[in-house]
Amino acid sequence: MSTDALATALAYHQRTRHAPNAYARSLAYLDWESQPDPFRRYLGAELVLLDRTPGGPDPRYDAVCDGTLPSPAGLDWEGISRLFFDALALSAWKQAGDARWSLRVNPSSGNLHPTEAYLVAGPVADLGDTPAVYHYNPLLHALERRATLPDATWRRLAADLPEGAVLVGLTSIVWREAWKYGERAFRYCQHDLGHAIAAVSLAAGGLGWTVRLLESVPDDVLAELLGTAGQAGFEAEVPECLLVVYPAPNSFPLPQWRHVRVPSLPPLAWAGAATPLSSEHHEWPILDLVEAGTRKLAVPGPSLWAPAPPRRVSLADRPSTLRSLVRQRRSAVEMDGRTPMGRHAFLRTITRLLPGAPPFDPLPWAPAVHLALFVHRVEGMAPGIYALVRDSAALPALKAALAPRYRWEEVEPGVPLYLLDAADVRGLAGHVSCGQAIAGDGAFAVAMLADLPGALAEHGAWFYRRVHWEAGAIGHALYLEAESDGLRGTGIGCFYDDATRVALGIAPASGWTTMYHFTVGGPVDDERLQTLDPYDPRPA
Repeated sequence: MSTDALATALAYHQRTRHAPNAYARSLAYLDWESQPDPFRRYLGAELVLLDRTPGGPDPRYDAVCDGTLPSPAGLDWEGISRLFFDALALSAWKQAGDARWSLRVNPSSGNLHPTEAYLVAGPVADLGDTPAVYHYNPLLHALERRATLPDATWRRLAADLPEGAVLVGLTSIVWREAWKYGERAFRYCQHDLGHAIAAVSLAAGGLGWTVRLLESVPDDVLAELLGTAGQAGFEAEVPECLLVVYPAPNSFPLPQWRHVRVPSLPPLAWAGAATPLSSEHHEWPILDLVEAGTRKLAVPGPSLWAPAPPRRVSLADRPSTLRSLVRQRRSAVEMDGRTPMGRHAFLRTITRLLPGAPPFDPLPWAPAVHLALFVHRVEGMAPGIYALVRDSAALPALKAALAPRYRWEEVEPGVPLYLLDAADVRGLAGHVSCGQAIAGDGAFAVAMLADLPGALAEHGAWFYRRVHWEAGAIGHALYLEAESDGLRGTGIGCFYDDATRVALGIAPASGWTTMYHFTVGGPVDDERLQTLDPYDPRPA
């Protein structure tokens, strides 16, 4: 393990903390002239339009999240259309006066969308007769065919994968976040990756497919496979992860994932030129340093892959179907300060944040992120601070790290949720979330905690990104649980790192820190906004 890379990751996290009188460095204003284009195109690449009104079965959201998947759909043009439509496509356009902007199924910090997606597949009926690499264009809900893979290369790659598998690759354009958030942008890109992984997991589950994160592929190999290796400069795409998507019944034991390799690629003829995103840029050297320091340079050791826990079953039976829910998901901009959440709904949401089923089954490691909850308006539960321990092995460490005054009272048998302190914490939740009232005006708010130095010491500096991905996936689950209960959620990327530590009584010498905040409650809708169909008529 590189101690320099480890120091770089931890130093970046320390440097980009927010404090009440010392926010992380940014321009502190928005340069609208250089606002990045949210849509990357590869001009000159063949465009393959996907189905903008995909049909087929639409299973209940609860069934998919409980791991009860439908019979696998065909892996053809229609199936690929549905996968991207329910995971990464536009979900609506919003308009206020002359201003118009798009929303997507996968959430993004500030709606800036640094995440780009690719499909790597063999021959797919009605999509392509040869193996190929495609870039996904959400504006058009289309695939841009960037390169043809030799049959022999695909056969060698597919031989290591479950039968019928395709690959979805994800990259980040850090500049899109840096334009608004400056040095803290890398954190937000990684949160967005976690949201995207979770979105792909759920969309695939609705098709009867399973998703796994292919951690045996180093980042430089991933960049070669996706055709981004030659990119440089502010708008370059950072290789992030490769997801394997395959029909759920196909058995693929855990040890095999450690040995999947991408074969050496012959020179490929890459079609299309990446469109520029901004006319001007502002340099943030720390972002280049942390990106380089957190690259995965080799295949991780066997300690990364943890056995999957038993699938949880909540026996929930809400009427929401998966597609209706993921496509109606919105971020609340304000909470009403009065709408409560029922105890049963709250506990169901809590169980959905545990590993063992979509959207967490792509992640092969034992949970590194646990939750401190600021409960405000949950019927039948005392307001106060609670803890959700997502891996029982972490309970002793969390107890040792948090304030000794806490009670650690089990709330519900079989659920690793503990009451720490009963109190009115509305003001406290708002304070630690950069003074934002939305954190105290909902039913509850969350601070996601991780032993960052410990996790990186165990796995390597590259795991810095993964801790954020896990937090982003938790946020995605919270979004959809809120929607399914008639509430709304929103991710809170602005929080005071040290103030959260002090508020929770985390010992100064402890490595535990907060990674992401979130809130759920009754939303206040802005009636000035119009909601328009994402693809009909197609926006100019």
